[in-house]
Amino acid sequence: MSDELALDFNPLHTLGFLVTDWVEQHCKVPGGVYEGEALVFNGWQLFCTANHYRIIPKAIYDPRRLLAPFHYRRSVVVGPQKCGKSPWGAGMLLAEGVGPTLFAGWARGDEVYRCEDHGCGCGWEYHYRPGEAMGMLRRKSLLGLLAFSEAQTQNVYEPLQTMIHSGPLAEFVHVREGFIRLPNRGMIIPLSRAARSKLGKPLTGALGDESGLYTKQNGVLDTWQTMRRGVAGMQGRSIELTNPWDPMENSAAQQAFDSLRPDIFRYYRKPPANLSYANKRERHKIHVYVYADSPWVDPKGIDADAAELVETDPTQAERFFGNRLVQGLGAYLTEALYEGVEKHAAVPDGTAVSGGFDGSRSEDWSALRLETIDGHRFTPTYGPDKRPAVWRPSEWPDGRIPRGEVNACVDWVFNHYDVGRIYIDPRHFETQADAWASEYGEDRVIQWPTNSITRMFPALIRYREDLAEKLTTHEPDPVFRSSALAARKVAKPGDKFILGKPSENQKIDVLMADVLAHEAACDARASGWEPAGESAMYVY
Repeated sequence: MSDELALDFNPLHTLGFLVTDWVEQHCKVPGGVYEGEALVFNGWQLFCTANHYRIIPKAIYDPRRLLAPFHYRRSVVVGPQKCGKSPWGAGMLLAEGVGPTLFAGWARGDEVYRCEDHGCGCGWEYHYRPGEAMGMLRRKSLLGLLAFSEAQTQNVYEPLQTMIHSGPLAEFVHVREGFIRLPNRGMIIPLSRAARSKLGKPLTGALGDESGLYTKQNGVLDTWQTMRRGVAGMQGRSIELTNPWDPMENSAAQQAFDSLRPDIFRYYRKPPANLSYANKRERHKIHVYVYADSPWVDPKGIDADAAELVETDPTQAERFFGNRLVQGLGAYLTEALYEGVEKHAAVPDGTAVSGGFDGSRSEDWSALRLETIDGHRFTPTYGPDKRPAVWRPSEWPDGRIPRGEVNACVDWVFNHYDVGRIYIDPRHFETQADAWASEYGEDRVIQWPTNSITRMFPALIRYREDLAEKLTTHEPDPVFRSSALAARKVAKPGDKFILGKPSENQKIDVLMADVLAHEAACDARASGWEPAGESAMYVY
């Protein structure tokens, strides 16, 4: 292992080296240029194995308390594509099924683990060193292999089958239709979201493949959490494997890494932040770094795959090959772009502003955003209790946004600011938009439907470009931030796009109102917008 992967604990206090040697003896590389050779855990694989099976120094062997000796309750491993996660996961599953993965006390120096004592005729032996943690088999193992879809379970399930057929495990581990039979009526069962009926089985361990895709919205997060609860009840442990996740999806992997719990082992080799994935030379340096402990990978080959993908989907390339947390496929704004124009600025009464309103009846949020003449955007607060102009249906008794609340806010804005114009997305608010135009002027309240691609696409391009050029700023606001970073590009004909939300509970309405506010302000400025106190009349 490299210096970066040096263990920070006594190497005798783990079953990891015993398990690694057991895997090398019993499992073959399932594919690639090393196919058929012994599966040797190298680099990150060895490091993660040693940590996953780390034993508490003062552990006491107790056959009734199988979880107690382990330092970590579960492990989460993040790595780029082709780094060897699937073969490693397959080897770990087989070790959990029929290998010495439970603590059996501390060696005095003359102990030996012999395969022949456990029904395997390969003749392998492991001689313990004095003070080393010893391992034993679980009498009956029932292991779940979860993936986002049935097809994806093959990422680990196919290497599993190859390892069994090509080595000594074939004598007592048998591949059946839809599961793998282990001794003593044990099993390895591939599962997906559609296989919820199998979750009642008393699983003793679980492996989640691509847990960065397990979300509340697609239902796989619930399945995985149910599996983990069952595993914990059987004094078992779990492992998650994944590519970097989309930070906006709150996946199982993200929750594990965001958790402050010390009993979760986390491995994620992040590349240096100062290297740009868009730059060819720096992209190669990133690949060399993230694949440094995967000697079977040629970074130059990764360079070619990544260069092709960068042309069509740069965020996917950076996530899957660059091993970086970047916002998901088709994200409209990046965190860097958003944070680059955050600015605190006081906006006193009487300030010249233009605005944008995006309304909903009961499903989505409604919001009003304003932009000053010098380009600063913010959510106004109205009324004596300074309520922000963002309305969520769930906050009202009947699940519908009261029109009176919105009317009160619009009235407050026109009475406290020098309003140049406001663009209104009229859907569900047609009557109110007409009433506002009648009261405040048709040249100031203008209906601006966002469902027109011919006008929305240029507005989205201008908005993003003006952020990049720092021609506009916005007040720091967690509600607006969530909306802005959740938005995804939805492709339309002619290389155009509109905005969509990644899931039902991730709202983008505040961003939509902000885009309208910026468009209104830009159009007003182009028409000679000046504060009322500086000009005898508005010119549009």
